[in-house]
Formats: sequence, C-alpha cells, structure tokens
Amino acid sequence: MGTIGTAAAFVVFLLLMFSAVQVLFDLYATSMVTAAAHDAAREVAGHRASGDRCAATRQADAGFVDALGAYGEAGHARLEWSCGDPDVIRVRVVATHPSVLPPRVVGLSTLAVVDRTIEVRVEDAR
Repeated sequence: MGTIGTAAAFVVFLLLMFSAVQVLFDLYATSMVTAAAHDAAREVAGHRASGDRCAATRQADAGFVDALGAYGEAGHARLEWSCGDPDVIRVRVVATHPSVLPPRVVGLSTLAVVDRTIEVRVEDAR
C-alpha cells in the first residue's frame, strides 16, 4: 500500500517539476522570439525607400531565423509582414513552443503560443 502512495506522489512531483520547467522555457522563448521580431522590424524600417522595405523582409526573415538558432531553424516561429503603410512597418510574429508535458496538460497553458503584432515607425532624416 505504501508503494502505491509513493509512486503516485512521485508522479505528481514529476508533473509539477515538468510544469515549472515548461513555464520557464515558454517565458524565455517568448522573450527571445519577441526581441528577434523587434530587431527584424527595425532592420526593415531602416531602409530609405518603400520598395526597398518590402524587399528587405526576406533578409530580415533570414536574420530572424539566425537570431533564434535551432529554435528558428526548426520552424517554431514565423513572421508575417505588412508593408502597405509607408510610415509604419507591421510584423506579426506567431510562435508555438515545443513542450515537455503530456498533450492534455499543454492545453491548459496559455504561454505555449505567441501571437503578437509589432509596429515600428519609419523615421526619415530631414
């Protein structure tokens, strides 16, 4: 009888530890993805001509993936650009973080998915 209680307590302990690790990883990954997306948007906004900005999104995408390393190369995050406004660069970043938890438990966390829109104003030197 004591063995069953000990095994159950051990399983609960492991779930709590994995949950803590998952929350820390999700917070770290969210910070990294957001920072890389900001850097990519600033890079695109730095181009002088509007046509150059839309063309620069490919290079910024490559820099975004490089900044994220293996996480970016695995395709966990992507950027969606909007270059319609000549004064503002908008980029939507969507990322789904991998999990160490069972699938049923992952659905309870709202930290597993990042969906943000970042706006950077274009500044022209006068």
